[in-house]
Amino acid sequence: MSEEKPKVSVDKYGIKKTDDGYKVDAKSLLESVGGVQGIVEASLPGFLYVLSFAIFRDVTVSVVTVVVSVVLLTIRHLIKKRPISGLIGSFIGIALAIYLTVRPEGQAKDFYLPGFWQNGAYGAALLLSVIVRYPVIGLLVGFMTNQGLSWRKDRRKMRFFNLVTLLWVGLFATRLAITVPLYLVNDVVTLGFVKLVLGLPFYLTMIWISWLLLRKVVSPAVDGILDK
Repeated sequence: MSEEKPKVSVDKYGIKKTDDGYKVDAKSLLESVGGVQGIVEASLPGFLYVLSFAIFRDVTVSVVTVVVSVVLLTIRHLIKKRPISGLIGSFIGIALAIYLTVRPEGQAKDFYLPGFWQNGAYGAALLLSVIVRYPVIGLLVGFMTNQGLSWRKDRRKMRFFNLVTLLWVGLFATRLAITVPLYLVNDVVTLGFVKLVLGLPFYLTMIWISWLLLRKVVSPAVDGILDK
């Protein structure tokens, strides 16, 4: 007897299961980033940093504001009995950003350095996956639909998976192309607000575009996921 393949939860990818298959809508996209609370937790520290710096022009005040916001968000997280593991990645990123900002040679703009490194690493990894013909989007779809690497034999799917992966490369490259010049000219306030716009809103928009493209080559009848 063949073992039944374990089902993969797709909620975190912004995909909602329905009686007719799977679809992406505004509600499922919001749920993929933890809902309103997830957006607040992800955006509030950065927003308070740039807002406080715009008002006071003082790095210490901005850093203290971020620390206080993180502590309060953590307390709220614990009160609601949500897993603390969901905050670990954010803690590490914020801690590194604060360290780079308050070190002896640090400046206010250095709070955004980890974001540059992260976008560069993600973009490079995605581009490399296309070059070696194992596009990350294809790997994700293969995992989510339990079809492994069989999609690599389908030229049409390969083209679409390469295209969508390259669109994500473009997302990370666009973020860097817009924000790095602002960092170099030391325009901290504009940099901070632009990063907020290029953050979750840009990310959710890209998920939606990816969905529109992927549903042309992935269907429930063939792959077990994503309705036409």
